Amino acid sequence: MRQLPLGRFINIASPIHDLDARTKLIGFIGMAVISFFCSTPADFFLFFLYFFVLVYLSNIHIKHYLRSIRSIWLLLLMVFIFQLFFTPGRILLSMGKLSITFEGLVGAFTYSARIIGAIMFSTLLSCTTRPLSIAKGIESLMFKLKLPKKFSSDTGLVFSIALRFIPILSQEMENIMLSQKARGADFESRNLFRRIKSSLSVIIPLVVLALRKSEELAVAMDMRYYGRYERTICSKEKFGLSEKLFAFMSFLIVLSILFN
Repeated sequence: MRQLPLGRFINIASPIHDLDARTKLIGFIGMAVISFFCSTPADFFLFFLYFFVLVYLSNIHIKHYLRSIRSIWLLLLMVFIFQLFFTPGRILLSMGKLSITFEGLVGAFTYSARIIGAIMFSTLLSCTTRPLSIAKGIESLMFKLKLPKKFSSDTGLVFSIALRFIPILSQEMENIMLSQKARGADFESRNLFRRIKSSLSVIIPLVVLALRKSEELAVAMDMRYYGRYERTICSKEKFGLSEKLFAFMSFLIVLSILFN
């Protein structure tokens, strides 16, 4: 099993990596949300053109982003099929009780492209931003919104730990699957009950492992008196020319899609 690219930071030098984490959080998450407002070919062209420009500036090969699509292929297939066969309209092809309509064909490609766009920008954020920077960015943005300081700090910590656990649990799941395969588990069996049984042999040890690691982390944090004293933030906030240019371009793309 391949590791999921989500949460896998790729440490290389690029203009996108150097951007402030708060700017990327607002920009990339905003673009992921705005992808669901794309409806015309011009919207999708502008949206994905902007994405490929950012990919080029990130100095990360496009294959790292395409892997994120493979992890949701089943969801994309389900969305495509339901839109294709269950949308009323002008019939293009009829197969018994099922029929493919022009509106269904357009809707299938539209909804699939929206999901792909959202996943792509989420992957771009995780590949170009350190997990700790994402957590600090979330914490800083919550401070700006005048939320309670302790609540903001704890939320940032939760996001940081969750993002760090994703690649760790992914690697542990791969190790467990290899161990279970050596014991005779068949994850690609045509027998549904055998596949479920094989999956349970991975899920249960993985849950136990996650609980054990979380307990060890909680004990380690408690031994270091985490949360008993007020934290100091040493990192300086920066919002330079690059951040302003990125924010301006993202704002223009959003306006173009919303008012097209």
